[in-house]
Amino acid sequence: MSVSGPQRIINSLWLVSWQRWLFIASCVLTAVAASAGTAMAAGQQTGVVLVIIVVLAAGTAASPDSHTALVVEIVVVWHWLASSNDPTSPWVVLVAVALFLFHSVVALMAATPITAVVDATTLRRWAIRCSGVVLATVAVWPVVELMSRRDASGNAALMFTALAVLAVCAVVARTRGASSTHD
Repeated sequence: MSVSGPQRIINSLWLVSWQRWLFIASCVLTAVAASAGTAMAAGQQTGVVLVIIVVLAAGTAASPDSHTALVVEIVVVWHWLASSNDPTSPWVVLVAVALFLFHSVVALMAATPITAVVDATTLRRWAIRCSGVVLATVAVWPVVELMSRRDASGNAALMFTALAVLAVCAVVARTRGASSTHD
């Protein structure tokens, strides 16, 4: 006799690795943290949005290779745009970091089967790369805050030069990282 539908899902829950359960919890908690940061910036939490975020994040955790993660991010960004008047609020850092970590956990979950236990080396590499992005995000926010208080017109040449320097730094970092892994 063949088991199908919800019973098959229930029967397969015992196959899920302990690490996968941690990833699932991280997926839901980072989405909730992004929603909470939006609520803190707005001054109030909308219960309906929080319930939508939790349900969508749980759906993302159940099927990380679907488009549900994109919907979670769209709902959080929509909530931010609809409720916050300050794009330079310190809460924007929490929301950005939480969305980035949500995306990273979902990407890792999508790349591994539910029974897998990701080895420590892979987790260390993901953590190092993620911490670099988080540190850069936190470091850039004070610059944005200071520049938002300045009353100056934009400079396209300066912006282009800054972006070119960043691109060169990214290429150098990428090639150094690639050459050190082949040694």
